[in-house]
Amino acid sequence: MKPSASSDTRPELLKHSKQYRSILRACIENIQDVLEKSTPDYRSTLEQYLTIFYNVECVWHLTEILYIDAIPGEVVLPQLLEWVRFHFPKRELMAAKVLTKKNIASELGNINYWEAIIGCALHGKLEVVRALLSLHSKADHPAFLAAENALRTMPIYNVYGGYSINEFMIRWKHWQLDLLSRLESKTFISEPNLEDIMKLVAGDDTALWDFSEYTDAWYELLAAKLFYSVPCCKQSELSRHANNIAAKWQASKHQDNVILSLMDSELHHVIKEIQYMNDNGWFAAHLTDLLYHCGKLKVIHKHQINVTDQLHEALLLDYGTTLMSHHSLWQVGASYLEHCSEQGLARLETLLQTLSSGSEAKINKIIDIARENNLHNVVNSICKIQGMKCIRQDRLGNALTWALKAQDGAFATYIADQFLKHYAEKGEVMCLDLLENLGNCMLVSDRLTFLGKYCEFHQTYGIGEFKGAASLLVSLLVSNLTPDYFWSTLLWDAVPLLEAEDVILSSEDTFELMRSVEEHGDDPKFQDKIEIFRLAAARNLARALNLEGCQGKH
Repeated sequence: MKPSASSDTRPELLKHSKQYRSILRACIENIQDVLEKSTPDYRSTLEQYLTIFYNVECVWHLTEILYIDAIPGEVVLPQLLEWVRFHFPKRELMAAKVLTKKNIASELGNINYWEAIIGCALHGKLEVVRALLSLHSKADHPAFLAAENALRTMPIYNVYGGYSINEFMIRWKHWQLDLLSRLESKTFISEPNLEDIMKLVAGDDTALWDFSEYTDAWYELLAAKLFYSVPCCKQSELSRHANNIAAKWQASKHQDNVILSLMDSELHHVIKEIQYMNDNGWFAAHLTDLLYHCGKLKVIHKHQINVTDQLHEALLLDYGTTLMSHHSLWQVGASYLEHCSEQGLARLETLLQTLSSGSEAKINKIIDIARENNLHNVVNSICKIQGMKCIRQDRLGNALTWALKAQDGAFATYIADQFLKHYAEKGEVMCLDLLENLGNCMLVSDRLTFLGKYCEFHQTYGIGEFKGAASLLVSLLVSNLTPDYFWSTLLWDAVPLLEAEDVILSSEDTFELMRSVEEHGDDPKFQDKIEIFRLAAARNLARALNLEGCQGKH
């Protein structure tokens, strides 16, 4: 799949992104469950994992907002607020506890009352702020009533609200001037906490930074800054505001750098940084893959060469290679390498051969993957290794199965020779069931074809079909497939047919046998039998000629 920014692919890519995030969220929740029951020794390790997953989820979510999801009207604030609220829910949970009790004068009975209001105000949760203020013991005093009115009437930009950005900003500026006027007239001075909150709502920078102690990250302040000062901030303007806040915050953590790079649209720097997040490469590979297919990724080398494709493939290669080393995930790793068009198959070819040990089921899976990717050398190599192992264990039938699996003619010939030599020495056919059912598989090599037909000869002879057995034997003699070491065995197999009570071999067949013994009867092992063969042949020839002469007269 090539990178594409088309509107057709965006919904599908967004769906995949959300699926990835749901996986990350499930991992976080699982770790949290285990953490509650863990021993102190294991607890610190789990906390480290939890931090990694939190950071990965946070970065992924922001990437999805800025680069994968469609931002209506390019106004980024609504999604940015959603992101901050999702990842920093602490004060909203505080607020929920206060609201659940529904106690009037909540500020007196709950030490977190004002902290909850400030936290929700920083996140733009104005309805929650109003609900909390309504529980104050002085909720019906002028200052609180004025605050309620200001918060209730504050314009909130909505791309579907029917106003253009310019029209909205005129309304918002008018509202802001009205609130600033109330602040100047000391409307809220009787309630210092309330006054500070209303200064924040009016866009006062001093109030914003005074409340920084109630935040855990600079981007919480960024969201508040935009909400109360630049409510129609577009993505192209985000970088300037983000850098101002981050610089004043003195943000220097690794996560801060990644977030800032995302807001600066420096995706190559983002990818470089997320490779150091100790998550085994999953995050960098998958986020890069998503950005690549969205058409958002463009990485230019210092020599002004576009290396986006190479970077994308390199990360998939590294992650796939990592998975290939895992005892149960190597098949997943193979699927990653299959999607690397330049170097994937070469890497897969190398790594599959390092896995060729273990159960037969695993080895068959390796062969299946190699065959699906036309890696015939891998199939042949693995099958030959397994076949030789079987030969050393005197399991010729299994060895032949491996040779047939690879369709390796040379190896099949070698194994067929072992069968034939064993029969020549000991007079018994091993693995007869396998050999009798080779079917078309015997065609993989001439020697195996000979072995298969020779077994068919024995099978036919064994059930008393002597004519058919004789026909097979003669066809083997004239086929030029017989190995030198087996001629004596094959010729000796003809003697019972020559001496049978009924004439089975015709004069032509007998002449063929006599010709064969003249050409190939010099085997030392056959010398003590050659006279018996010739005598049997001569007798059969006389009987055959006599029979054929009589049949001719009729």
